[in-house]
Amino acid sequence: MPNGNGPGPRKPTIATVAQHAGVAVSTVSRFLNGHYVSKKARARLAEVIEELGYVRSWTARNLSLGLRGCVGVVVDSSQDLWFTQLLAGIEEELSTRDTSLMLASLELSGRYDPRIVQQWIRERRVDGVILVKSQRRERALVHECTEAQLPTVMVAPDEAVAHVHVVRCDNRAAGAAVAHHLANLGHKRIAFAGGPEHSVDTRQRLTGLREGLEERGIRLDPRRISFCASYEADAGCQFASEVLKTNFDFTALVTGNDALALGFMRIAQQHGIRIPERISVVGFDNIPEGALLWPGLTTIAQPTRDMGRAACQKLFEAIADPGEQQVLVYPVDLVVRESTAAPSRN
Repeated sequence: MPNGNGPGPRKPTIATVAQHAGVAVSTVSRFLNGHYVSKKARARLAEVIEELGYVRSWTARNLSLGLRGCVGVVVDSSQDLWFTQLLAGIEEELSTRDTSLMLASLELSGRYDPRIVQQWIRERRVDGVILVKSQRRERALVHECTEAQLPTVMVAPDEAVAHVHVVRCDNRAAGAAVAHHLANLGHKRIAFAGGPEHSVDTRQRLTGLREGLEERGIRLDPRRISFCASYEADAGCQFASEVLKTNFDFTALVTGNDALALGFMRIAQQHGIRIPERISVVGFDNIPEGALLWPGLTTIAQPTRDMGRAACQKLFEAIADPGEQQVLVYPVDLVVRESTAAPSRN
């Protein structure tokens, strides 16, 4: 019997697992790396690994493959409520892979600063990058990732991109769903207030809204189409302040996202505009606040958490094998709450 100062029992190795399972070491390796192994072998390996208490050395694996064992996630602000839902999906996927996460907010100090991410890329601190809601100003970062051959996945990019994987929702279908909802309620004078005019999300949602209304014989008047400087609630407040100075005639407003909608609703209600009696309001994103306030905000729900998982999965696929660019488009759901109703007859 070994004394208290002697070495303890040796930790099981991949060879030990192979011996006890009666398979080749290469089979164990394929199983651990998520590659094909027969159903019978998978069951046996899972059983042996549990019996032996085998723990894989991810550090050794990553070193052998030249990897850091870490991925980077980049976003304007980690405080964005839509992003926190996406991040939960990313974390879920990472928890199954024993991989660390590095997070960078490009506006952490209140101004745009990409230097941290540039260091990741130039010093190869991460094995891949997930860029969330990237804009025109991120073109340089995307170019650096491409030049460094750093696997990159973009989630809901705000402009068209090439040479990287993309995960986004079906914005045109979302716009069409909103159009049919408002048409069914009887609205004909409908306005649209999107984010920045160059935004892919805004353009696609506007296209879907216009097409959906045309299917119902309703024309979206260009004079009722507006664009805000950003997707922030403050921009929605500013839009409301400007609209309320005019003799607006629309009975329903579709906004580029929930933050714009909630900003508009705040100012409109301060001025005595009743929602939905005077104006029905629709947003996009289904952030939690939309359900907590009154009236609850009718909106489009994206499978944000699923998109986070998918982005992470696609990044690991790209790390293993860059392959061709792929675009994953997720369906959306209309969530009807109290902010929409039939137009008043007054």
